[in-house]
This record gives sequence, structure tokens and C-alpha cells, in this order.
Amino acid sequence: MKHMTRIAATVLNYRTPDETLLAVKSLLASRRPLDDIIVVNNDSRDDTRDGLKDVWAKIIYIHTGSNLGFSGGTNVGIRAALARGADSVLLVNSDVIVPPDAVEHLERCLGTTPDAGIAGPVVVARSEPDRIASLGMSYAPSTGRMRHRGYGASIGRDQPEARVVDGVSGCLMLVKREVFDAVGIFDEEFFFSFEDLDFCLKARRAGFATVLAGRATVYHEGGQSLGATSPRRFYFAARNHLLLARRAEPAAGRFRSWIRTCSIVMLNLAHAVVAPGGSLPARLGAAASGTRDYLAGRFGSES
Repeated sequence: MKHMTRIAATVLNYRTPDETLLAVKSLLASRRPLDDIIVVNNDSRDDTRDGLKDVWAKIIYIHTGSNLGFSGGTNVGIRAALARGADSVLLVNSDVIVPPDAVEHLERCLGTTPDAGIAGPVVVARSEPDRIASLGMSYAPSTGRMRHRGYGASIGRDQPEARVVDGVSGCLMLVKREVFDAVGIFDEEFFFSFEDLDFCLKARRAGFATVLAGRATVYHEGGQSLGATSPRRFYFAARNHLLLARRAEPAAGRFRSWIRTCSIVMLNLAHAVVAPGGSLPARLGAAASGTRDYLAGRFGSES
């Protein structure tokens, strides 16, 4: 079957060569053929080539030369895909396994949902494939509260084919070229975390809907690059959550902004208290450092 649109996939690698190989192999098995598979090695070290030798002839390989963060590394892949004429770009994290039918379901949702510019799948954890990790994201501007819909619920078979949501996880999303033309690429000030929701909200302000493709499922194992229990996660979460909220509602009055900021700080401190990984002082210290750097206007990589 001849497809009229050109889809390029980008896979972002940071010191996970085995995971990246699995992700690439799953993309090569897609029933909807992909026109390009671009692997971005987002690291100062260039020791991933040997791990990809089995698929080397079927990929385009880019070495960034340094860790540009999730947002910066993803942008390298986006630019390469668009330069090669992609009509849509499939953004894939290295720790994602993509079943053969997923891309065609995502593409169908983009084609049949009015104003859709971004589509994401049902995300389940590879370690718990019967449990939902995300049915898309919801975001409340007044409080800054962000949630992954359906988190922890048993996966069912009754998901609607397409549902408009506030955002979808950056572990895998299919984005039309028109969205990049309208709003640009990921904001590299985030470096790690919240850039996916920020991008979806920017697209919505430009008139593009984000949809969850209920018949597409992918398997994700988070925390492979930074470390699932690293206290650094709390730094980026606290700082970037505040940055996202400011960008999402820049015209909020002083009192409303103050209430929202307090709400987000308390949410992140509470999360640091109950979350596993590292010591409690390390987690709280990371969240406090992230808040401090937000207030000081320091973004990008960790200060």
C-alpha cells in the first residue's frame, strides 16, 4: 500500500544502547512503514554504534557530542526529520517498545480528529503491562496541577478510538509538520521534564488539538536515562513545573500567580517526601534547589 504522507521516527538515546536497539527493532516491525528512523545519540561519548550494528543499514545516526537534555536531543532529531521532508514526526524515547499496529492507529487519529496536530498512545509500564501509566495528561491552569490520566488503573479494551486531551507523554508522540511550523520545536530551557506538556499546550493555543489514540498502546520503562530514583528528578520537576505554569498562563494576575506558585511548590515538596529514591534530605534539597533556580531565572541543564 502506498502512503501519501512521509513519517520519520526519531529515537533519543542517552547511554541506553540495548534499550535503543529494542526500540528501533520494534519500529522496523511497524505495519505502517516508516520512511526514516533517526537515532540521536545524546551524549559526549560515541560508544553506541556497536550496539546498533544489526540495524545500522536501516537507520540514520546522529551524535550530538554532548548531553543536550531531553528537549535539546529531541530537537536534533526533529530538525533532521523535517530536513528530510517528513510530513509527520514520531518522537520515541529509547525505553519504549512500539507494537506493530501502534503507528497506524496514531496516524488514523490525526487524520480523523478535527484540528488534531499531535497524537499519543495509551502508555503502559513494561514491568507491569496490565497497568496504565498514562491515558494522556490533564492540566489545571489555576493550580498548576498536572496528572497522567488513568495512572495505575487496570488496562481495559474499551478505550475510545480518539479522545482530546491536554497533553500526551513525550515518551512517544506523533506530530504533524504543521505544528512545528506554527509553534516551533521543544523549549530547551526545560532540559528534562515538562517540555512535552508545554509543547502540547503551545500547540493548543495555536489551534491544534492533542488526541489520545485509544487503540494504540506502547510499553514504556521510565527512568532509564536519569535513573528512576535519582534525586535530580525532583530538581527538574520543581523548576520546570513552575516554568510550565508561567508559560501556560502568562497573563495571570499577581495574586493568582502567587497562589499557583505556592500550590506547585507544595505539590513538589509533598511528592519529594513520599517518593522513593535517595534520602529524604536529598529529595527535599533537590526540590528546593529547583524552586530557587526558577525564581532566579536559571534554566537549561542543572545548575
